[in-house]
Amino acid sequence: MKFLVLFFSFLFSGLIFADDHQDSGPFYAFYHLQVTNPAAVVAAMDQFWASDCGKEYPADVALAQELFNGAYSSTHFIINTFQNSNDQSKAAEIMRSCPDAITFLQELAASGTTPVMQYMGAAPIDENDWTQDTVFSKFDIIVEPQDQAAYAGAYMKMMKAASKDIDLRSYGLGAIYFGRDKFSHWVWTGARSIPELSSISEQLLIHPAFVRFNAAVGSKRTIVNTTQVQILKGYERQ
Repeated sequence: MKFLVLFFSFLFSGLIFADDHQDSGPFYAFYHLQVTNPAAVVAAMDQFWASDCGKEYPADVALAQELFNGAYSSTHFIINTFQNSNDQSKAAEIMRSCPDAITFLQELAASGTTPVMQYMGAAPIDENDWTQDTVFSKFDIIVEPQDQAAYAGAYMKMMKAASKDIDLRSYGLGAIYFGRDKFSHWVWTGARSIPELSSISEQLLIHPAFVRFNAAVGSKRTIVNTTQVQILKGYERQ
Protein backbone atom coordinates (compact mmCIF):
# COMPACT_ATOMS: atom_id res chain seq x y z
CA MET A 1 0.00 0.00 0.00
CA LYS A 2 2.85 2.40 0.81
CA PHE A 3 4.30 1.76 -2.64
CA LEU A 4 0.98 2.57 -4.30
CA VAL A 5 0.49 5.76 -2.30
CA LEU A 6 3.97 7.09 -3.01
CA PHE A 7 3.84 6.22 -6.69
CA PHE A 8 0.41 7.80 -7.12
CA SER A 9 1.33 10.93 -5.18
CA PHE A 10 4.15 11.67 -7.59
CA LEU A 11 2.17 10.96 -10.74
CA PHE A 12 -0.71 13.15 -9.58
CA SER A 13 1.70 16.08 -9.22
CA GLY A 14 1.62 16.15 -13.03
CA LEU A 15 -1.89 17.58 -12.90
CA ILE A 16 -0.62 20.51 -10.86
CA PHE A 17 2.41 20.96 -13.08
CA ALA A 18 0.31 21.04 -16.23
CA ASP A 19 -1.94 23.76 -14.83
CA ASP A 20 0.66 26.01 -13.25
CA HIS A 21 3.70 25.91 -15.54
CA GLN A 22 4.45 26.60 -19.17
CA ASP A 23 5.60 23.61 -21.19
CA SER A 24 9.33 23.29 -21.83
CA GLY A 25 9.71 19.51 -22.10
CA PRO A 26 10.83 16.88 -22.35
CA PHE A 27 10.55 16.06 -18.65
CA TYR A 28 12.44 13.22 -17.00
CA ALA A 29 10.80 11.47 -14.05
CA PHE A 30 12.97 9.16 -11.93
CA TYR A 31 11.57 6.52 -9.58
CA HIS A 32 14.38 5.00 -7.51
CA LEU A 33 13.56 1.58 -6.07
CA GLN A 34 15.06 -1.05 -3.83
CA VAL A 35 14.53 -4.27 -5.77
CA THR A 36 14.95 -7.76 -4.33
CA ASN A 37 13.61 -9.64 -7.37
CA PRO A 38 14.68 -7.93 -10.63
CA ALA A 39 13.12 -10.66 -12.78
CA ALA A 40 9.72 -10.04 -11.21
CA VAL A 41 10.02 -6.29 -11.89
CA VAL A 42 10.84 -6.93 -15.55
CA ALA A 43 7.94 -9.38 -15.82
CA ALA A 44 5.51 -6.86 -14.29
CA MET A 45 6.73 -4.12 -16.64
CA ASP A 46 6.50 -6.43 -19.66
CA GLN A 47 2.94 -7.33 -18.76
CA PHE A 48 1.83 -3.73 -18.25
CA TRP A 49 3.39 -2.39 -21.46
CA ALA A 50 1.82 -5.24 -23.43
CA SER A 51 -1.63 -4.33 -22.08
CA ASP A 52 -4.07 -1.95 -23.73
CA CYS A 53 -3.32 0.71 -21.11
CA GLY A 54 0.41 0.20 -21.48
CA LYS A 55 0.11 0.76 -25.21
CA GLU A 56 -1.50 4.13 -24.43
CA TYR A 57 1.12 5.15 -21.85
CA PRO A 58 2.50 8.48 -23.14
CA ALA A 59 6.19 8.15 -22.33
CA ASP A 60 9.37 6.38 -23.25
CA VAL A 61 10.34 4.28 -20.23
CA ALA A 62 13.51 2.49 -19.18
CA LEU A 63 14.52 0.29 -16.26
CA ALA A 64 18.06 0.90 -15.07
CA GLN A 65 20.30 -0.79 -12.52
CA GLU A 66 22.51 1.28 -10.25
CA LEU A 67 25.72 -0.75 -10.42
CA PHE A 68 27.58 1.46 -7.95
CA ASN A 69 25.81 4.21 -6.01
CA GLY A 70 27.57 4.74 -2.70
CA ALA A 71 25.25 4.62 0.31
CA TYR A 72 21.99 4.97 -1.63
CA SER A 73 19.60 2.18 -0.68
CA SER A 74 18.10 2.05 -4.17
CA THR A 75 19.26 -0.67 -6.54
CA HIS A 76 17.32 0.33 -9.67
CA PHE A 77 15.30 3.19 -11.08
CA ILE A 78 12.57 3.59 -13.66
CA ILE A 79 12.90 6.71 -15.83
CA ASN A 80 9.91 8.14 -17.71
CA THR A 81 10.46 10.63 -20.53
CA PHE A 82 7.42 12.85 -21.01
CA GLN A 83 7.52 15.18 -24.00
CA ASN A 84 5.20 17.71 -22.34
CA SER A 85 3.01 18.19 -19.29
CA ASN A 86 -0.08 16.94 -21.09
CA ASP A 87 1.64 13.58 -21.46
CA GLN A 88 2.45 13.56 -17.76
CA SER A 89 -1.18 14.30 -16.93
CA LYS A 90 -2.37 11.49 -19.20
CA ALA A 91 0.08 9.10 -17.53
CA ALA A 92 -1.29 10.10 -14.13
CA GLU A 93 -4.82 9.34 -15.28
CA ILE A 94 -3.79 5.93 -16.64
CA MET A 95 -2.01 4.98 -13.42
CA ARG A 96 -4.99 6.15 -11.38
CA SER A 97 -7.83 4.54 -13.32
CA CYS A 98 -6.56 1.64 -15.42
CA PRO A 99 -6.91 -1.84 -13.82
CA ASP A 100 -3.76 -3.01 -15.63
CA ALA A 101 -1.81 -0.15 -14.04
CA ILE A 102 -3.13 -0.98 -10.56
CA THR A 103 -2.15 -4.61 -11.12
CA PHE A 104 1.33 -3.49 -12.22
CA LEU A 105 1.87 -1.50 -9.02
CA GLN A 106 0.51 -4.32 -6.88
CA GLU A 107 2.89 -6.79 -8.53
CA LEU A 108 5.84 -4.51 -7.87
CA ALA A 109 4.89 -4.31 -4.20
CA ALA A 110 4.33 -8.09 -4.01
CA SER A 111 7.82 -8.69 -5.43
CA GLY A 112 9.36 -6.90 -2.45
CA THR A 113 10.12 -3.72 -4.40
CA THR A 114 10.05 -0.59 -2.23
CA PRO A 115 10.27 3.07 -3.28
CA VAL A 116 13.33 5.04 -2.15
CA MET A 117 13.11 8.46 -3.82
CA GLN A 118 11.58 10.17 -6.81
CA TYR A 119 12.07 13.43 -8.66
CA MET A 120 11.32 15.08 -11.98
CA GLY A 121 12.85 17.82 -14.04
CA ALA A 122 14.00 19.00 -17.43
CA ALA A 123 17.43 18.95 -19.03
CA PRO A 124 18.54 22.39 -20.24
CA ILE A 125 21.60 20.64 -21.71
CA ASP A 126 20.78 17.35 -23.46
CA GLU A 127 23.24 16.38 -26.18
CA ASN A 128 23.47 13.41 -28.56
CA ASP A 129 20.40 11.28 -27.72
CA TRP A 130 21.10 9.37 -24.52
CA THR A 131 18.71 6.58 -25.61
CA GLN A 132 21.44 5.33 -27.94
CA ASP A 133 23.67 4.58 -24.93
CA THR A 134 23.36 1.79 -22.37
CA VAL A 135 25.69 2.80 -19.50
CA PHE A 136 26.12 6.14 -17.79
CA SER A 137 28.00 8.02 -15.15
CA LYS A 138 25.51 10.11 -13.16
CA PHE A 139 26.49 12.88 -10.78
CA ASP A 140 23.90 14.19 -8.32
CA ILE A 141 24.89 17.75 -7.43
CA ILE A 142 23.68 20.85 -5.63
CA VAL A 143 24.01 24.20 -7.38
CA GLU A 144 22.55 27.24 -5.65
CA PRO A 145 20.12 29.40 -7.66
CA GLN A 146 22.50 32.33 -8.02
CA ASP A 147 25.16 30.05 -9.54
CA GLN A 148 23.06 27.94 -11.87
CA ALA A 149 23.40 30.03 -15.04
CA ALA A 150 27.17 30.33 -14.62
CA TYR A 151 27.52 26.65 -13.91
CA ALA A 152 25.46 25.57 -16.94
CA GLY A 153 27.38 27.91 -19.23
CA ALA A 154 30.74 26.70 -17.97
CA TYR A 155 29.67 23.05 -18.23
CA MET A 156 28.54 23.43 -21.84
CA LYS A 157 31.72 25.31 -22.76
CA MET A 158 33.84 22.58 -21.19
CA MET A 159 32.04 19.70 -22.91
CA LYS A 160 32.12 21.39 -26.32
CA ALA A 161 35.87 21.97 -25.97
CA ALA A 162 36.48 18.41 -24.78
CA SER A 163 34.45 16.98 -27.67
CA LYS A 164 37.12 18.21 -30.08
CA ASP A 165 39.55 15.70 -28.59
CA ILE A 166 37.31 13.03 -27.04
CA ASP A 167 34.75 10.91 -28.84
CA LEU A 168 31.89 11.90 -26.56
CA ARG A 169 28.49 10.31 -26.83
CA SER A 170 25.49 11.56 -24.87
CA TYR A 171 25.88 14.05 -22.04
CA GLY A 172 23.79 16.63 -20.28
CA LEU A 173 22.73 18.62 -17.27
CA GLY A 174 19.29 18.13 -15.71
CA ALA A 175 17.52 20.45 -13.27
CA ILE A 176 15.05 19.05 -10.75
CA TYR A 177 11.65 20.75 -10.52
CA PHE A 178 9.91 18.44 -8.05
CA GLY A 179 11.53 16.20 -5.44
CA ARG A 180 14.52 18.47 -4.86
CA ASP A 181 15.21 17.47 -1.26
CA LYS A 182 18.62 15.82 -1.75
CA PHE A 183 20.15 17.55 -4.78
CA SER A 184 19.17 20.17 -7.34
CA HIS A 185 20.71 18.86 -10.59
CA TRP A 186 22.10 15.75 -12.20
CA VAL A 187 24.87 15.48 -14.77
CA TRP A 188 25.36 12.46 -17.00
CA THR A 189 27.78 11.05 -19.53
CA GLY A 190 26.77 8.06 -21.65
CA ALA A 191 28.50 5.24 -23.49
CA ARG A 192 27.75 1.93 -25.18
CA SER A 193 29.74 -0.19 -22.74
CA ILE A 194 31.44 0.05 -19.36
CA PRO A 195 34.96 0.06 -20.91
CA GLU A 196 33.93 2.89 -23.25
CA LEU A 197 32.44 4.85 -20.34
CA SER A 198 35.61 4.37 -18.31
CA SER A 199 37.72 5.60 -21.22
CA ILE A 200 35.57 8.70 -21.73
CA SER A 201 35.60 9.50 -18.01
CA GLU A 202 39.37 9.13 -17.72
CA GLN A 203 39.95 11.37 -20.72
CA LEU A 204 37.58 14.02 -19.40
CA LEU A 205 39.23 14.16 -15.99
CA ILE A 206 42.63 15.04 -17.44
CA HIS A 207 41.45 17.28 -20.27
CA PRO A 208 42.56 20.95 -20.00
CA ALA A 209 38.95 22.08 -20.49
CA PHE A 210 37.89 20.14 -17.39
CA VAL A 211 40.75 21.61 -15.39
CA ARG A 212 39.63 25.11 -16.38
CA PHE A 213 35.99 24.26 -15.68
CA ASN A 214 36.76 22.90 -12.23
CA ALA A 215 38.85 25.95 -11.35
CA ALA A 216 36.10 28.32 -12.51
CA VAL A 217 32.97 26.75 -11.03
CA GLY A 218 34.08 23.81 -8.90
CA SER A 219 33.26 25.75 -5.75
CA LYS A 220 29.78 26.56 -7.08
CA ARG A 221 28.56 22.97 -6.86
CA THR A 222 28.48 20.23 -4.24
CA ILE A 223 28.66 16.63 -5.38
CA VAL A 224 26.13 14.58 -3.42
CA ASN A 225 26.70 11.23 -5.07
CA THR A 226 28.13 9.54 -8.15
CA THR A 227 26.51 6.51 -9.75
CA GLN A 228 27.37 4.06 -12.50
CA VAL A 229 24.13 3.13 -14.26
CA GLN A 230 23.25 0.41 -16.76
CA ILE A 231 20.00 0.30 -18.74
CA LEU A 232 18.40 -3.14 -18.43
CA LYS A 233 15.35 -2.72 -20.66
CA GLY A 234 13.52 0.02 -22.51
CA TYR A 235 9.86 0.46 -23.42
CA GLU A 236 9.28 2.84 -26.31
CA ARG A 237 6.15 4.92 -26.49
CA GLN A 238 3.66 3.15 -28.76
